[in-house]
Amino acid sequence: MPASTLSYSDSDGQHKVVLDQSTVSIGRSPDRDLVLHDNRVSRHHAVITQEGDTWTVSDEKSRLGTFLNGRRIEKAILKSGDILQLGSLEGHKLRFLADSDRQATGSLQQNSYRALVSSIQEIREISNDAPPAAREIELLNWLLSAARQLNDGVVIDEILGALLQLTLQLTGSERGFVFLWSERKLHFAKGLNSAGDVLPQDQTISQKAIVNAINSRQKFSVSDTSSDERVMGWSSIMMNDIRRIHCIPLRKRLSPNEHSQLLGLLYLDSRIEPGYLSEIDDLILDTIAAEAAGLLQNALLAEAEQKARQAREELAVAARIHSGLMSMVLPVLSYATLDAKSVPCLAIGGDFYDAVVLEDCICVSLVDVSGKGVAAAIVAATLQGIIHSQLAARQGLPEIAATVNQFLCERNVGKYATMVIVKLFPDGRLEYINCGHVFPLVIWGKQVRHLEENNLVVGLFAGASYLSAKDSLRPGERLLLATDGVTEAENNEGRQFEESWLGAVTHCQNITQILDHVGEFIAPNPAQDDCTLVEVRFGGEA
Repeated sequence: MPASTLSYSDSDGQHKVVLDQSTVSIGRSPDRDLVLHDNRVSRHHAVITQEGDTWTVSDEKSRLGTFLNGRRIEKAILKSGDILQLGSLEGHKLRFLADSDRQATGSLQQNSYRALVSSIQEIREISNDAPPAAREIELLNWLLSAARQLNDGVVIDEILGALLQLTLQLTGSERGFVFLWSERKLHFAKGLNSAGDVLPQDQTISQKAIVNAINSRQKFSVSDTSSDERVMGWSSIMMNDIRRIHCIPLRKRLSPNEHSQLLGLLYLDSRIEPGYLSEIDDLILDTIAAEAAGLLQNALLAEAEQKARQAREELAVAARIHSGLMSMVLPVLSYATLDAKSVPCLAIGGDFYDAVVLEDCICVSLVDVSGKGVAAAIVAATLQGIIHSQLAARQGLPEIAATVNQFLCERNVGKYATMVIVKLFPDGRLEYINCGHVFPLVIWGKQVRHLEENNLVVGLFAGASYLSAKDSLRPGERLLLATDGVTEAENNEGRQFEESWLGAVTHCQNITQILDHVGEFIAPNPAQDDCTLVEVRFGGEA
């Protein structure tokens, strides 16, 4: 006997869960009957229970609640077609379908094609006896209703399957294919033969017929290729014995003032015998294709929105992780005070800073990975772990730079990085290594000097060698490290902040004021790169 079902979609695709037991628990915990990997879903979120002939859903005191058709509930009876939303109105959606409707839907899917053929025959008989009548319109509306019901799930594969089966039955064609339009070309989506068997992509179809339909923006039909001058001499027709072809562009429904845009293309052909369509057949074929195009458009929009929502959710998670890495608690030392701030130009960035306290010194690093966004942030998080562990293990600065360079070159991640790492000792001694980074500044009142020793960036040249340099700080001096997102920030006139850089660092008392100065300089434009500053104020030994 058919059972009631829950259907839902996630990053792994479409899912249908059969309710074949009297109680089904739902949540994020692995011990649930239905496990949903969504942070908005509680570990023990809800339970669905069969009570006689009805099903009920009960919330299990979930953190963000259970919603039925947009209304928050504690317990409610489920009706076929109800939508459950777990965690919020934008949360995980599950569609409940009762067993009686499953049987009706299954019956429709199995029998609607026979009914369709019967209706088409009836239309033909009517059209032979009288002018267009109400009965023809009634049957045409029935066909549209059948198409809608067959695609009730609004899943793209179901829409394409129904479109192919309906049009193969209608035209008597031997095989059919649907292609979807993306990235300025057609991509194979689905193929069926007249028996309902799935077909792979086939190179024997007529490419010229497809091109003709796309370029003309209308249906291209040939009832008998042996007598139609338009296709005589086409090599694909002759070599593959194609006798009839129907190519129909599937287009978006737009407002009257807009040009329709291509969604895909329906291709039907037969190598058995020619086939002629009546005027009514042509009308039905066009209408079914138009209806399928509308359903397909909605399904593609829903799929795009789902992917965009998943991308936003994944980006939010990545941003929280990146923010956690950047919000480290800076150490408090007797001989130095540290301050740092990073402002990504996107949700997440490729800059990072770190500080490691050793027994005899403080180690500070600032790294800028090429590019922006998620890819740069992933590489940045990896490099942060490498550098932190190397510093904690008391590796020398040249060895650390060589290790990072080797890692990026061998893994071929397509990213390079500039970085500066300094070791400051309690007596003011300073060891630093600069790999293609903005020169560190040592500030004393209005006086500024650069630490100018430099090396190659890391990640571009395998086997590159690196050298560190020595310097010292006097009590009261400030060491300032910056990424090029600060110095190369541009205003409306195309001038870079580097021209005001030295004046800003001497007049501003802290890095927050410097970043505010950068924001005022580029306003009203947004930042085009991540901006990060690290400051070490040396106070001297107690």
